[in-house]
Amino acid sequence: MAMRQPTRWEDVARELRQDWESTTLARKRPWEEVRDDIRFGWEQGMNPQYQGATFDDVEDELQRRWEASFPHARFEDWRSLRDAVQAGFDRAKQ
Repeated sequence: MAMRQPTRWEDVARELRQDWESTTLARKRPWEEVRDDIRFGWEQGMNPQYQGATFDDVEDELQRRWEASFPHARFEDWRSLRDAVQAGFDRAKQ
């Protein structure tokens, strides 16, 4: 029997934090800075609209959604948070 995919952020956040903190990216951006970006990516990856899509397939749309969703978006460069969003998105697809 296959394991059921977690469907709540609370069920996957700890594992995502551990995954993030094990990467070299965490040295530049600690969990506290990327949590919202990873959560956004994970939630988008869970979205049925993106079923079967890869991050590369939908990156431009995710960037537009992120910029519309977060009031501070205009102060951050997508390139600085792309890896965190992708980490969440890809985890949702596993």
